[in-house]
Amino acid sequence: MNPIEHIRSFTTLTPEVETELKSLMQESTYSKGQLIRGANNLLNYAYYIISGSARLFYTNMGKEYTVSFIFDDEYIVAPKIYIENQPDTISIEFLENTTVIYVPHIKVKDILEGKALIKNTSGLLFLNVALMRYNDFLEERMYMMQNLNATQRYNWLIRRHPRILQAATVTQIASYLGLTKETLYRIRHNNY
Repeated sequence: MNPIEHIRSFTTLTPEVETELKSLMQESTYSKGQLIRGANNLLNYAYYIISGSARLFYTNMGKEYTVSFIFDDEYIVAPKIYIENQPDTISIEFLENTTVIYVPHIKVKDILEGKALIKNTSGLLFLNVALMRYNDFLEERMYMMQNLNATQRYNWLIRRHPRILQAATVTQIASYLGLTKETLYRIRHNNY
């Protein structure tokens, strides 16, 4: 699936709106380990992973905290609270070679304010679908964190992202699940 198909699942696109939306979309490939750092970069673009994987994280007092993992056919959304509280350290790290579609927010803003040459809000469709998908993810994550024990959380993550063990480190996974590395090691070796 691609962002246009996601948008079609929520609304009807006229050929004009689809053409305008496609003109806003840029494609780029990032190498494993490459970073997009800081709130300014995350606020200026909306990101969608075509293929590959990434993690959203921030650093506080020298320690990294994983906010989310993003894989094929998912949007990268940085929650406002992290952008406001960790503007300098919030980052996207690509966990493998990853192809991304991004839409510059500034153009969408110009369209909304009527300053753009194209006078419609097709770019908002990309952003709205990203937010709807992210809302689904947040509901799932809240349920997981509140209702599942450590082993169940780990199993949930493996089911949701089958490539996670090849893409992320034990430290990153433990941080995401709210566990210690030691607990995660015990779960993985059936000693928990």
